[in-house]
This record gives sequence, C-alpha cells and structure tokens, in this order.
Amino acid sequence: MGEGSSEEKDPVTKSIRHGKVKPPDGGWGWVVVFSAFMINVITDGCFYSFGVLYIFLLDYFQESRSSTAWIGSVFFAVPLLCGPIASVVTNRLGFRKATIIGGLITAVGFISSAFVHSVGAMAVTYGCIAGLGISMPYLNSIVVVAMYFEKKRTLATGISECGAGIGTLIFAPLYEYLIMSYSWRGAVLIIGAISLNIVVCGAVFKPLESAQEYIEVPDSDCVDKVFTEQDQGDHDDELLPIDGEYLVTKFLKSQDIYKSNPSLVLESNSVLGESVATSPSIVRAAVSYHDLRETTKTPCKRMNKPLIDISIFTNARFVMFTLSSIILYFWDDVPYVFTVDRAKNFGITEKRAASMVAVIGISHTLGNLLYGFLGDRKQINRRYLYSGSLLLTGVVLTIVPLFTTFLPCTILAGLFGLLSASAEALTSVIIVDILGIDKLTDAYGVVMFLQGVSTLVGPPVAGWLYDTSGSYDQTFYSAGSCIGISGIIVFLTSFIKQKKELRQND
Repeated sequence: MGEGSSEEKDPVTKSIRHGKVKPPDGGWGWVVVFSAFMINVITDGCFYSFGVLYIFLLDYFQESRSSTAWIGSVFFAVPLLCGPIASVVTNRLGFRKATIIGGLITAVGFISSAFVHSVGAMAVTYGCIAGLGISMPYLNSIVVVAMYFEKKRTLATGISECGAGIGTLIFAPLYEYLIMSYSWRGAVLIIGAISLNIVVCGAVFKPLESAQEYIEVPDSDCVDKVFTEQDQGDHDDELLPIDGEYLVTKFLKSQDIYKSNPSLVLESNSVLGESVATSPSIVRAAVSYHDLRETTKTPCKRMNKPLIDISIFTNARFVMFTLSSIILYFWDDVPYVFTVDRAKNFGITEKRAASMVAVIGISHTLGNLLYGFLGDRKQINRRYLYSGSLLLTGVVLTIVPLFTTFLPCTILAGLFGLLSASAEALTSVIIVDILGIDKLTDAYGVVMFLQGVSTLVGPPVAGWLYDTSGSYDQTFYSAGSCIGISGIIVFLTSFIKQKKELRQND
C-alpha cells in the first residue's frame, strides 16, 4: 500500500518541479481527439477535394491553369503562413477560444466566396479569409492532442489525423454532388455552413488545469534569491526559496494550509486541482531552474513569455527537419490538385477521376492509423520511419507518368495516400522528440508558416510546368524526386549531435 502511494506521488511531484501538468493519457482526452478528428474532416476535406472544384473554376473563369491554381495555392498556403499568428492567438486566448474564433472566420470566408466574380477575388475570400480562419483550429487540433497525451501521443495524433483521409473521402464526392445540384456557388455556400461545426468542436477543448500557474526561474542568476511579480510591488507576492530548490510566495508561507502541511505545495495532487492551484493568491510557483531570461537587476522578476520562442532555431535537428518540411510541402499538393485534371486528359471520366481522390482519402486514413500505431512502438525509430516513408512517396510519384489508365493510376493514388500519412501522423511527435512538449506550439506554428511559403508557390509552379510542356509528366517527376530528397534530409538528422549530447559523451 505504501509503495503504491509513493509511486502515485512521484509523477505528480516531477510534473510540478518542471512547471507542467502531467497529461491524462485518456479520459476527456479521447473527447478532445474526436473533436480534433472532426476538425480535420472538415478542414482537410476542403483542402484535398479542391481538385474537384478546380476543374469547374477553370471552366467558369476561363483563365489559365496556372492562374486558376492560385486560388488553391493561396487556400493551401494561408493556414500554414498564419501558423505564427495562430500560435500567438492560442497562447493568449487558449485552445478553446482560438478554435471557436477560427471556425467563425472560416465560415465567413467560404460563404463570401459564393458571391465573387474573378479569380483574384476568390483567392482573397476562399484563400485568405477562410485560410486565416482554418489556421487556428488546424494548429490546435494537433497541439491540444499532444498536450493531452504522452504515452499514447503518436496513436492519438494518428487517430485525430485520420480526419484528413475521411474528409477527402467524404468531401470529394460531396463537392461533386453539390456542384452538379446547386452549381459551384451553391456548393461553396453549403460548405461554409458545414464549417461552422468547427465552433462546436472547439468548445470541447478543455484546457489542462493550472498549466499556466507555473514558471521556471534561473535561481543562479539572482543575488538575493527574492523573486517578485513583474510590475507589482505587493510584497505578499514575493517568491521565497524553500529547501534551496523550490519557490513559494510569502503569502503562502503565512497561511495555515502551508504551516500544517508544507509538503502539500510540493507533492500533493491538490496543487493541480481546484482547491489550491486555481487560487493565484495562494499558489504562485513551484519551480526548477531554466527557461527565463537573465535580468540586469536584483531581485529577479518573472518575465513575460515572448510571442515566439526563436531559440528553437538553435537546434540543428529542428532546422534540418524544417528544411525537409519546406521541400515536402512545395510538392505534396500535386496529386490532390492535378490528379483529376490529368485523368480527364487521358479519357477517364470525371466521376472515376474524382473517385481516385477518394481512394487517396481512404488509404490516407489507414495510413494515419498505421503510423500512429508504429510510432508508439519503442523498437521503431520514428525519424527512420518518417524518412523511409517520404522516400517511398517520392518513388510512387516519380512512376506516375508511366501509367495512363484508371486501375494503375488508382493504385498509385492509394499508395501515395498511405505513405504521405506519415507526415501528418509523425510531424508533431518528432518535433516533441527534438524540442520537447513545452516548445511544440511555437515550433509547430513556425513550421506551419514555412510550409505555407512552399505551398503558396508549389501548385502554380506545377501548373506552369504543365503549361510549358503540355503534360503533367515533368510535374510528377519533379514532385517525386524532391519529396525523396526531403526524406533523405530527415534521415541525416539522426547523425547530428547537439552540444548537450556532446558534453554528456565527454
């Protein structure tokens, strides 16, 4: 009995010492996973079924493929480009409010697209406004799942990312049906109404209790070991050292709750619950020593967190992983945007061509589950799994030009959907492996922005290759070779040792 109690205390104590709340790894977390799943059904369903809408926009606007592709390019890119904005909004408002606001903006963008009369105007409404709205739920659907899970993080992420595949499976034929029934304008209007469900999904993103109550302070940077709230002169809020390792407020030390049981502050789970932690006047901090900027004066003060933590760029592994993502996202949308149009050029009917996109969705769903399962296996190196999958994805796209009939093209589409799921299921987890969970929101926001730059330029370049060559062969050759290279870059990150590791080896 005594041993069991000790085992229960240790994780809690450890989480308090490092200023974090232990992820529940279940419970309400599965509700969060389902909501993230539904958000991905809607957002990624709209993303990856754009190829169906694209061919009707070509016919309506009578513009070149390259010019019309800018609508999709902006739509794919803006949610990613706005990643840092989504990170800042989320840090300030929390997962729930940021997601709700994003859902409302998304609906406004889609609905207003039903009333435009030019490619440029639709790039603004469908691409910029709806894209800005999507950036917040898109970021939060990934980060909030990682926050709620630790041991099952990859599996939970894989399940939530299955929404991308299911969304493609549902939205590709849905778009085609709505366009045939109500024209493309009516279809976009209805999609706008559907996107309001993001608001409902965001409402269940319950924040983890008291995660914001803790802060880490570099004790060695201060002379007198007295810490105060920034810009406050209330001496009741002074942070005093106890046991040479922890800090509590002077006010707390004077309270009966502390005098009767000081260990409550350091070890009890009630620190993480409503009884203590929700009262800032009682508990201000229980902290260890890194992560705060040095101050020039003593006593040291708790510092406000910067909008974006740029220190992530000092990690060479993260920089190389980000470079790989930039290359990947430059070409990753090629099958989604151009598969339908390429199939029609070879005499495949529009309905069968749209079903090829649906096949990508089905296999993508299975791929997310597969990579979610494999990524949690201790005997599997996640970066090797990720890099190998990207390399195979590149091979699949490179051989696409060799086939022009429905069956082999559909098989290749399915293989692409299966293998490319590795990027969605493993990206956030690999970032956590490299930087840690506390830097995930900032790091993923930055990665989203850089991916967005690539996504903005990629489809128009792919469309330009078609316009200059008269076929999609060069487009798929280029996409396959570059995605293969991005996989090799991730593989090489395993051979880079950080300074901390080198010091440990010495």
